[in-house]
Amino acid sequence: MAPGIDGLPAAEREVEVSGPVARFLTSLSPRILVRLRLGLFAFEWLPFPWRFSRLDPVAREDFLHRLERSRFRLHHELLLMAKILSTLGYAVTPRVRERIGFETSCALADGSLPEPAGDLGETEPRGEGEECDVVIVGSGAGGAVAAAMLAEAGLDVIVLEAGGSFNRDNYPQDPLEAIATLYRDGGLTIAEGQPAIPVPVARALGGTTVINSGTCFRAPEPVLEEWRRDFGMEWSGDLEADFAEAEDFLRVQPVDPERMGRNGQLAMEGAAAIGASGGPISRNAGDCVQCSSCPFGCEIDAKRGMHVSYLPRAVAAGARIRTGVEVDQVLTEAGRTVGVHACRLLPAYRAKSDNQGARRDYTVRARVATIVAGGALGTPELLLRSGLGGKQVGRNFHIHPACWVGARYEEDVRGWDGVMQSYYVDQWEARGVLLEATFTPLAFGGAWLLGAGREHQESMLRFGRMGSIGVHLHDRSAGRVGLGAEGSIHARYSLTRDDADRIAYGIARAAEIHFAAGAVEVYPNIARVPRLRPGQLGDFEATRFARSELRLEAFHPMGTARVAADPTAGVCAPDGSVNGTAGLYVADASLFPTSVGVNPMMTVIAFAKQVARSVAAAAA
Repeated sequence: MAPGIDGLPAAEREVEVSGPVARFLTSLSPRILVRLRLGLFAFEWLPFPWRFSRLDPVAREDFLHRLERSRFRLHHELLLMAKILSTLGYAVTPRVRERIGFETSCALADGSLPEPAGDLGETEPRGEGEECDVVIVGSGAGGAVAAAMLAEAGLDVIVLEAGGSFNRDNYPQDPLEAIATLYRDGGLTIAEGQPAIPVPVARALGGTTVINSGTCFRAPEPVLEEWRRDFGMEWSGDLEADFAEAEDFLRVQPVDPERMGRNGQLAMEGAAAIGASGGPISRNAGDCVQCSSCPFGCEIDAKRGMHVSYLPRAVAAGARIRTGVEVDQVLTEAGRTVGVHACRLLPAYRAKSDNQGARRDYTVRARVATIVAGGALGTPELLLRSGLGGKQVGRNFHIHPACWVGARYEEDVRGWDGVMQSYYVDQWEARGVLLEATFTPLAFGGAWLLGAGREHQESMLRFGRMGSIGVHLHDRSAGRVGLGAEGSIHARYSLTRDDADRIAYGIARAAEIHFAAGAVEVYPNIARVPRLRPGQLGDFEATRFARSELRLEAFHPMGTARVAADPTAGVCAPDGSVNGTAGLYVADASLFPTSVGVNPMMTVIAFAKQVARSVAAAAA
């Protein structure tokens, strides 16, 4: 996969790749591992009667090119799998990063470090259990904000988190270790369907706010009006004060166009050239002007994730936080929740939570309420295991399908300089398409580069001249999160024909912006059209692509415990309470009645504030 050219080392012969990747794979769930083993077995034997690993280098590269040119979808999926795994181990090695010039760093405008976050107290679980007024399962944007508000209202709060606690003093420095430690299933949680779509979410104190880009959009007014009109959420039109308070506390401000980095500036220039509306993205990172470590945790904690903002605030008001606790059951008595049962994980085994020998029973009894805030994957998982919430639990699964549209420029772009996600284009919002200038680290973005073997390495050498725009869809498609036979979550997502067409339209608009900014070629991330050159966009737009041809990712799961005025149409009432179980609430993106259409963190915060008010009122 990486034979070594022009100063790039050869994989295995000069730099170890398979060993670190094999160690990384131990962090994955058995379900994911089975799929990978089957894929690798198929890849190994696809050149039958020969095996890939026993071909000589020339034959291997020829085989890779034949896969790339194949008209069979399975061949492209196997090739992409092999590129993802090999690039993941290869791109993080110091010699490769040095040859490409890729650097990871974060900085404020004045060069200072942010003030240290407040104390989180003792986070190790105590004994076999504890008691409180309110127990909150999950510590992301929903759970953390609810914890702060309820603790400040005088309630005794415990927050439970399955992952560990990290900050700028102890984020894993090795990228593979960071992915294994900070992400659920090593970032390989998959929504099955055509196509299968990775949905990476965090597994750490602070939830996905630890590893997201820090982008802060308010929910669009038309979406809030739809929720008010069709789903009984009368308060959804009155969130101005909640948004404003959160923006002030999280130091949300727009990225400085002068210092956003060339990737964002090219998107800005291209959008202006074609008259497309947009603007600098607002982020919860104050005057941060350099960030390329967000997916591994902000190395100076300039980004105000929940672990350095609302959770310290909750602890200062008296809340307790417990990490390494996997909740598996909501406890009820006479139709009312009374707390949760969990397993606490011994610290040495927290990256491998399937290790039964490392578990100890742990129960938290809650006198007032239980709030589930595990995200749109974790929340339905817990409700389904507990048999609560009704038939709608896990349904209405939305994800904002997204794809990466790269482009090669004649000038140096060095997308890792400046801010990773920096400029948005909302010209086509009416069609559900939002574009965001987004540059991802080489370990993530490298697998999407053009070619295989030597050609792929040539693409890596040009990484410094790559620009990148993300296409983000306000989806009407939906899926479902359920439990597999072995008890782990099983997510499926059915991309509709119309949504597939709208994604292709978004790809074309991203390509148009790239070309207007001076790109010499664009990479639409569709195997049938590996590259576009100026003048070819019309042919691309005249082509209709099968859903399975799209290479998608998604970062915003939502809707799986949605609010609805009609109890038969949702899981929760408009106040966030779960239908049929007194004292049980949800406070995360699971509550969204539909796709929100923009990065959801600020909307989750606003929802959590409403739920916290409901709980506090019930406790009064």
